[in-house]
Amino acid sequence: MAIRQVGTDRRPWELQRAVVVLGEFDGFHLGHRQLAHDAFEVADRLGRPLVAVVLDDSSTSKRLTSVDERCWALLASGAASTLAVTVDSIDGQASVDMVADTVLGRLAPTAVVMACPPDQHAASRYPSLRAALAGRGIEVLEVPRWTDPDGEVITSARIRDALGRGQIAHANDWLGRTFTLAGTVVHGSGLGRTIGFPTANLSLPDDQLVPMRGVYAAHVDLQDGSRHRGAVNIGVRPTVAHDGNLLVEAHLLDFDADIYDQPIEVRFRRWLRHEQRFEGVDQLVEQLGKDVLHTRVVLRS
Repeated sequence: MAIRQVGTDRRPWELQRAVVVLGEFDGFHLGHRQLAHDAFEVADRLGRPLVAVVLDDSSTSKRLTSVDERCWALLASGAASTLAVTVDSIDGQASVDMVADTVLGRLAPTAVVMACPPDQHAASRYPSLRAALAGRGIEVLEVPRWTDPDGEVITSARIRDALGRGQIAHANDWLGRTFTLAGTVVHGSGLGRTIGFPTANLSLPDDQLVPMRGVYAAHVDLQDGSRHRGAVNIGVRPTVAHDGNLLVEAHLLDFDADIYDQPIEVRFRRWLRHEQRFEGVDQLVEQLGKDVLHTRVVLRS
């Protein structure tokens, strides 16, 4: 298990008897925001600082957001400090005991605030952690989970599933923001420029969740603060490549500048079409022109 403090330099004794809000917070969706809000109200009522403990389960293969992004989001929501706790699997009893002992030993919390289990029909994350905390004399306050307009609980798993199906609108609604991929622009094959559609190829962490293959309309934010419309392709480029490597490529509309090695953020707005193989480059170019036009229509406002 690894523990690190993110975003603040508050000393351990400053955080004793804090109210702790605890969870994975992957994606920091609407439910996480409500959980943080409820925890902050508890801390404010008790006159104690709020400390967020972010559980980083290393067995999770694809993440919506990095641990640091989650910590910074919690700090922006009112947490005085954040602790990132990385474990092999939060469902393992050894990890549960270590997390419980860490929370008690480092923070001696007044209370721990967690989201209540989803329901009896859904898989509950780390149920034994609740029992372990309570068994150590820590008061555990469970708050209701946030639901969508259909009454379904919003979860990170549902958002991952929606992105895996290309359902960007649903994912964005549940996130309360646009799903974003952030990375550095790296050199590609250069084919896009030769056919009139240069792309910014995004380098991403191996554990970053990527939406379903296909073409998307997106906004692309650059390091200089500018925002551009983009037609984004996620796929293996079956017409021109045969290596099977998955790429995220953004063609920025009405833009021609060198942004290699610069960080960018791709904010997904709408899925346009599936990835497909064309008979030749001429058909590919024709379709790319249609994708750009479609992107202009979708992002006209």
